[in-house]
Formats: sequence, C-alpha cells, structure tokens
Amino acid sequence: MVGSAKDQLAPSRAATFPSTQWTMVLQAAGGDEGASRAALQELCCAYWSPLYAFLRRSDPCLGHHDAKDLVQGFLTRLLQRGDLESVSPDKGRFRTYLLSGLRHFQIKRALHEKAAKRDRRLEIALLETDHAEALCGADLRDGISPELAYDRQFARVALGRAMEALSLEYRARGKEALFERLAPFLDDAGRGEYAAIAARLGLKQGTVAVTVHRMRARLSVLLRAEVERTTGPGVDVEAELRSLLEVLSSP
Repeated sequence: MVGSAKDQLAPSRAATFPSTQWTMVLQAAGGDEGASRAALQELCCAYWSPLYAFLRRSDPCLGHHDAKDLVQGFLTRLLQRGDLESVSPDKGRFRTYLLSGLRHFQIKRALHEKAAKRDRRLEIALLETDHAEALCGADLRDGISPELAYDRQFARVALGRAMEALSLEYRARGKEALFERLAPFLDDAGRGEYAAIAARLGLKQGTVAVTVHRMRARLSVLLRAEVERTTGPGVDVEAELRSLLEVLSSP
C-alpha cells in the first residue's frame, strides 16, 4: 500500500489499546522470564525479515545462506539467553532494539565461525529464506541504504500483518470473498473500477465505495495496533506510524 497510504491510514487518536507485547517485554526484563521470552519470541517470529534485508543490503558479498545463519544465530541467542539487559525507554522501538542487537552480534561473531546450535522449531517459524529474498529483492537491486531496506521491510511486515488481521475479521463474518475482491482497492488505485466490481458482486456502486472506505478505516486501526506492539513506553506511536508510512511511500 503505497501512494495514498498516508491519507488512508492516518492514525486514529481516539483508539486505545491494552499493553503491547513490546511493553510486556520491557516490563518482564526485570521480572517473569517466561512471559518475557514468550512475548519476545512472538515478535521475533514476525519481524525477523527486516534483519535479513539489512544484512543482505549492507554487504553485497554476503550470500543468503550467510545472512540466514547470522539472523538465526542472533535470534536464537536472544531467545535462549533472554538478552534484555540493553532494553531501556530510550530504545523503546522494537526495530531499534533489534538492529542494534544484530550489529553487536555481527561484531562479536565472524562469518567463518561455526554456526551456533539452532532451535529447529524457531528456524521453521522464522527463516523462510527464499520468501525473504523475494520480499527484499527489489531493495537489493535498487541500491538503497541498508537502514532504509531494514525500515522498509519492517513497514511491509507491519502492514502485511494488519492486512492479515483484517482478512481474518472478514473471514469470521463469512465475507472472505468480499474482502478478496475489494482488498486491491485499499490503496485508492482502483476507484474508477468501482462500477465494474459492483456489477460482479451484485452491489450498488455506492455500497462498494462505502465498504472500501470502512475497510480502510479499520485497516488504519489495525495498523496502528500493530505499530503499538513494537513500541515501548515513552515512544510516540503516531510518529512511528508516520515514519513507517513515509518509508513505504519513498521512491
């Protein structure tokens, strides 16, 4: 969703959400290790691919297997050891925490070292390398900075998870087909085709327009909730959301 994303996904100031998972990670750093690890693992499973994109862009000579091993080793170590000592309010963004941790891990671990023992369940959940290569392939070719590649992939994951949540809501209401038909219009690119899609769905054109508008509004709420999951205390969630949307819209 690029182009009109900023307008269509403006954050809702009225919406409120319970404590985010990243907030729970921060709180658990000094308390319940089990709760901390569970929350952190869920976030890592969702957001490992930006780390992969960063590594692949930062060193053109780094192959996808080496990048996979580095990310796998970093996240496995993070989860097995519960390395939360460096978490603090000024590092409340989960993406900042992850990238900082990966950089330190790179320094300490040379590529020729034997790969760390892996948690196979984690590997299956995280490292679908071919999929990640496809997602960030354009960024690798375009010559953008490693940091932009990382942030752009992070934004894509957040948006993708929000879209998946919206899809599940429509599926639960028995409207999966409607969602699949209208999802391509959420970036405002197909407004002129409302008449044609309305005819296919047996709906009025105005009904399609209203439904798309409501879907965009709901997607905005879900995306904001997803961004909240990756921010900590003291972080401006709306500023973080604007930043990610700007990254998606950048050439």
